Amino acid sequence: MQNEERINGLENQVRTLKRIVYGFGCLLIAGVIVSATSLQTVPDVIQAKKFEVVNDEGKAVAILAGASEGGTFTILNNEGQKFASIVAKVFGGDCHFYNKDNGSAVWIGAGPMGAGILALNNRFNNPCVLMGSDIKGNGVIRTVDTKGEFIFQSSVE
Repeated sequence: MQNEERINGLENQVRTLKRIVYGFGCLLIAGVIVSATSLQTVPDVIQAKKFEVVNDEGKAVAILAGASEGGTFTILNNEGQKFASIVAKVFGGDCHFYNKDNGSAVWIGAGPMGAGILALNNRFNNPCVLMGSDIKGNGVIRTVDTKGEFIFQSSVE
């Protein structure tokens, strides 16, 4: 019986040692995982030529991209049609709001002389109301017919 008691005691010791080794192994693995995830840092700059935000169906609904004259930001509807865009140009920037036919309904931008311009377009994508300034810096409002001829122009003499 003495041998059986000694064997049972040794088996208990081996079982206890196995549990301790497994416990330390799990702690070691958990420590490695925690340290690996904590080493990841947020980058200061992310660079790409184009970023797209997609909806649940995988369709692009916003696009941020580079262009020859600067950057562009375009917002699309669920059908992929343009809703609005902001575009960098050599002389300033443009902002467009589009109609259901993908034509520019409203254009806000900077003109070549540095003045702001607002154009309201008709359903044929032609300007019908223009607001801006003349060469002297005075505010001007113009209305245009479908042929592109001025119907009305406010002016300061």
